[in-house]
Amino acid sequence: MKTRYLLLPALFILASQIALSLEVGAPAPPFVNPGLNKQFVWSRDYLARGWVVVDFFATDCEGCKKELPILEQLLSDFAETGLTIFVLATDAEGGSVVEPYFRKNPTNLTILVDRYQVAAKKYQVKEIPSLFLVDPLGNIVFKEVGFQPDLYERISALLSQGQ
Repeated sequence: MKTRYLLLPALFILASQIALSLEVGAPAPPFVNPGLNKQFVWSRDYLARGWVVVDFFATDCEGCKKELPILEQLLSDFAETGLTIFVLATDAEGGSVVEPYFRKNPTNLTILVDRYQVAAKKYQVKEIPSLFLVDPLGNIVFKEVGFQPDLYERISALLSQGQ
C-alpha cells in the first residue's frame, strides 16, 4: 500500500514533464524581443501568417556559427515565399556581445536579443543551437537540436512541399 503512494508523485512529475515538452505539432509560442536596432519585434506579426524559422543562437557556439550561412541561403532561396527567419541570441551579456559580433559578421537575417532567455524558455530550449520551423498555420513542423550539416536540405524540402 505504501509503495503505491510513493509512486504517485513520481508519476505526476513525469507526466507533467512530458506535457511540457514542446514538440512538432505544437503551436509556436509568441515572443517579443528587441532587435539590434533596439526596435521590438512581435512574433504575432509573423506567426500564423507565413513560414517562420525561430533559431536560438549564442555568439560562442560553434554549431550556431555554422548554421548562419545555411539560414542565409534559405532566406535567399525562399524569400519570395515570405519566409521569415529570427535568430534569437541568448547571450547573457545581451547586446553588448551580440551587436559587436554581428558588426564583424554582417547578415541579412533578423537578429533578436533574448538576453534573459524568455523566448528560449517558452520554446523549452535546453541546448544551443535549437531551431524550429513554424508553418503558416502557426504550428511547429520541424525541430532540430544541435547543428546538423544537412539542415538546408531538410528545411528546404519542407518549404518546397508547403508552397
